[in-house]
Amino acid sequence: MEQYTATWCDSCAVVDPWITDFVDAHSTRVVRVALHPDDHDPFGSPLTTHRIALKQTDEQLQLPTFWFDGQGQLQGTVSQSLLENELRSAEISRSDWIRMHVGWNTWDNPGTEDVHQLTIDFDQPLSENATVTVFRIQTLQMTSEIANNGLDVHHDVATQMISFNATGNVSHSFGGDFAWSIAVQDGTHLEGDSEFRLETSGGADGFVTIIEEFGEVRGVTAIYSEEIHRNAENVPGLAWFWPILALVSFSILISRVP
Repeated sequence: MEQYTATWCDSCAVVDPWITDFVDAHSTRVVRVALHPDDHDPFGSPLTTHRIALKQTDEQLQLPTFWFDGQGQLQGTVSQSLLENELRSAEISRSDWIRMHVGWNTWDNPGTEDVHQLTIDFDQPLSENATVTVFRIQTLQMTSEIANNGLDVHHDVATQMISFNATGNVSHSFGGDFAWSIAVQDGTHLEGDSEFRLETSGGADGFVTIIEEFGEVRGVTAIYSEEIHRNAENVPGLAWFWPILALVSFSILISRVP
């Protein structure tokens, strides 16, 4: 689920807190990527403008706006039941889901920024029309009185993004304060499939990786730091999962919807 939201949006201040609870309650089925506008929102990024342009919408979007699997645009102060219905509709419409494996390693460098390495491989070869997009996700504290709707903490904020094709050629990169690097390892141990290795640095609470073909989402994997404890006790069976998602971690999460 991608959500267009803003720190200055009053209706977002009403919706965003329970959206966080909604995502946590459906954590095996949905992940959230919060897109903040590239204006006076302190968490805004040009990546938001790019992602919205991909939706091929010419209209002026309301805040908040939601997309499930890149489709099913919902705008305004939505209800939880409406989001649940849209989530079920996205799951029913999905076909030919591509599984992927994502590993995340972090090196803590005293005095400098942490270095993150992601390794991504897939259960089947990607088509020439496939695009892989990786978002860095962070929980950010609002410290400015400007463009402030009263929420002190904003979850799942997309602060960095990179998109590349099946051969590792980068089509778009929004590094924020930090750059990306990417390498492709042609591994015979992967039965002929390639393994992608990405590196970046700085703070990160998680990474969301999606596969798209012609605007349709074909696969999603989210991996988070164990330091994120957003209502984990409210999700049955989730408590055991957090220690695994440490800073050196490996994840196969294939059933979530962006």
